[in-house]
Amino acid sequence: MIRILVADDESEIRTLVVKILRSRGYRTIEATNGADALDLAIKYHPDLVLSDVMMDCGSGFMLREMLLDEKKTASIPVILMTGRAQRTGAWRVDPEVEYLEKPFTVSQLMAAVDLKLAPKRRKPIVVVKGR
Repeated sequence: MIRILVADDESEIRTLVVKILRSRGYRTIEATNGADALDLAIKYHPDLVLSDVMMDCGSGFMLREMLLDEKKTASIPVILMTGRAQRTGAWRVDPEVEYLEKPFTVSQLMAAVDLKLAPKRRKPIVVVKGR
């Protein structure tokens, strides 16, 4: 089962995102700040991290950098949720990170999640060579 780490210091947003993801069959882990999110990512190695940008104890950007620095977490895809500067494109500095502008709809959330999880859902091609 796919596990998603949701990090946001606003409990209402975090709770809503978790509720939506669980209703779609995902397992979730919750963190209220960047430091806790990193610890949980190392411990549970989620399939995806969905993080607010502006949080206490480490922003979403810092979390992304720390995930990349850890061998166990470097390959985890990240979606950053933001309500600031998104329209100007000022935060589109990492093409590997998906940005989700707050406020977002359920369909926007799920489209971003589906996009980032698509490679994990692909089944590997097995090639059997003859004798």
